[in-house]
Formats: sequence, C-alpha cells, structure tokens
Amino acid sequence: MLRREPRLVTRLHEITDRFRSQLREIGYKPLDGEGAIIPIIVGETAFAIRMSQRLLDEGIFVTGFGFPVVPEGTARIRVQMSAALADEHLDRALQAFERVGRELGVV
Repeated sequence: MLRREPRLVTRLHEITDRFRSQLREIGYKPLDGEGAIIPIIVGETAFAIRMSQRLLDEGIFVTGFGFPVVPEGTARIRVQMSAALADEHLDRALQAFERVGRELGVV
C-alpha cells in the first residue's frame, strides 16, 4: 500500500507536523519527534486520566497514562495521528485541546 500510495505517508507527516506545531502555539509542550504519536507530558497520572476524559467529553479520543508505564510525575496524553484525518478533524481537536487545556490550567 505504501508503494501504491506514497502520498499517505507524506500526508501523515504533514498533519503530524501541523498538529504538533499548533499544540505549541496553544501553549502545550509536546515531546519532540517525527512519529505519528504525539506525547504531551501533563504531570500526574490521575490528571492525565482526567484530562483524557475531558477531551473524550469533547469528542476527542486520546489516551492518558502514567506510572508505572512512565516514571512518576511524567504522565502524558498520547495523541495518535492518522493520514485519514481531514483538516476539519485537526481543527476540531485543536479547539478541544485549547478549551480543555484552559479549563484545567495546562495552557
């Protein structure tokens, strides 16, 4: 499939870069990387779970996880990008991240 449709890989890189960049503009500090998984450190495990639930309430499915998967105090929200996402999906997700981030004092 990658040989038949190399544009999918290009699209995935484009939207991942865009999403990561726009998260930074909002005030988040996603971990650096080039992969389609964008981790955002938020602190404690309970907070990451709470934040992921609030984002789900907004229609955005992300995974919140922490200790013992990652060291204590480095719990994170994990965003998984996909070439199938449309620009409207990214815009909606970024708006939700901004609303929830402000509500919870992350940004």
